[in-house]
Amino acid sequence: MRVALIHATTTAVQPIEKAFSEIAPEVELLHFMDTGLLPMIQSSGGLTPEIINRFSRLLNLAAESNINCIQLTCSAFNEVTDILQPLYNVKLFRSDEAMLDGALIYNKVGLVSTVKETPIALTSYLKRKKPNIEVEALVNTEAIKLLFKGEVDRHDMMVKEMIGRLEDRVEAIILSQYSMAHIKDIQCKVPILTGPKASAQRCLEYMLNSK
Repeated sequence: MRVALIHATTTAVQPIEKAFSEIAPEVELLHFMDTGLLPMIQSSGGLTPEIINRFSRLLNLAAESNINCIQLTCSAFNEVTDILQPLYNVKLFRSDEAMLDGALIYNKVGLVSTVKETPIALTSYLKRKKPNIEVEALVNTEAIKLLFKGEVDRHDMMVKEMIGRLEDRVEAIILSQYSMAHIKDIQCKVPILTGPKASAQRCLEYMLNSK
């Protein structure tokens, strides 16, 4: 079994590799990355034809690589799956799909993000599935800049501060970026949901059921 991983940042690689190694170590992972995509969406404020076209180049390479499914790892580009899935025979999975489906049992969730474009995409998905769900989002874009510089402790401190602000007001907290997954085991009054393991599990189940 082979899974193609589509990355827009280097920070997503280790969390998803760790998740697959724990859940399905037999799965072969193929990595496709374009670190120019995130600056493009940040400067444009959302998906543009140029971004979609550039993203599709990664998908084309993946689809031509004899894989069983394609897993995105950057939440800012999740809406691309709805646009481009009809063009591919291989299944495309959003980075947050499995995690957000798990959040639907709650009526009010908190959303912690380090990329400003993410809350719109994630909230849209949740609202489509459960229109009456309440979503409270907090964003700190400085945190991911610190992570890119290797300042993990300062990044983690900022994420934990957002978690602390939300935990008394929601029933569960979603950590939007894969790069925050390692923080999920901190002491918190409510469940903390992360994407990598949930995504790896959904990919595995899909591949086993497709045999």
